Amino acid sequence: MRILFCDSGFSPKEVDYMYQEEYEAAKAASIPCSLISFEALKKGHLETALKLVRSVTEKETAIYRGWMLSKDQYELLYEALLAKNIQLINSPEEYAFCHYFPNSYETIQDFTPKSIFKPLEKPFDIEDFREDLKTFGKQAIIVKDYVKSQKHYWKEACFIPDASDLETVEKITRRFIELQDVDLNIGLVYRAFVALEHLTEHSLSGMPLTKEFRILVKDGKIIQAFNYWDEGDYEAISPNLSFLDSVIPLIKSNFFSVDIAQQKDGQWIIVELGDGQVSGLPDNADKAAFYERLFLL
Repeated sequence: MRILFCDSGFSPKEVDYMYQEEYEAAKAASIPCSLISFEALKKGHLETALKLVRSVTEKETAIYRGWMLSKDQYELLYEALLAKNIQLINSPEEYAFCHYFPNSYETIQDFTPKSIFKPLEKPFDIEDFREDLKTFGKQAIIVKDYVKSQKHYWKEACFIPDASDLETVEKITRRFIELQDVDLNIGLVYRAFVALEHLTEHSLSGMPLTKEFRILVKDGKIIQAFNYWDEGDYEAISPNLSFLDSVIPLIKSNFFSVDIAQQKDGQWIIVELGDGQVSGLPDNADKAAFYERLFLL
């Protein structure tokens, strides 16, 4: 197994500073590592992006640890690596299954808040969502795209107090789209807001933080569970992972993240899934332990 990290962007032989600790942890766990150029990859310059990745004689599995890619970008990377006899742990279809929320919604819908979604094939028009939004009644909702939200702009571009108030829905959605700009992923998702166990308020944005956990799973086995947030006191609370036993085997991915949280009524829910290769590890994560377990599984 090999780990492919993004380079610094300034030097092809230095890892991106955001992945420095992971790079060192992987090296300490005796996992071979290579650096690739994210900037060249985004531009479709595969030969430049992978110039430091040598071809191998025997097929080798690799895990990409870097910035988010679209499915098309990931597919280019996947095929270029196959030409070097290196196979990423997830196929392009498996990557997209966890990366784009609508792809996995049917699989996790019994464990996650009610959601509606639709691609934006033309400029946003609230009328295109009017009927679908009725499923929420007057319930509070949040808006995001197929991958990310603007949760740190909680009141102006994420949280909508009343789904039936279309004027406010439109205002907050338009602000969300404005903030996402060129990074808007495919379409819009509206999700029912549910009350979760409170943790604290974010020190910079004022966003309400809840007791969430990020779980990393490889080949159907949980590698590690992390406190999602680096702020606030989790009071030694342990996440209930048993409710994931029935859903993990259904998730069409070899390496993925699953974010979970506890509701005010005590029930545990899945917040969302993510491809494990582009899911960040919190600052509080024991990266040495993570890479040791990753290598052993």
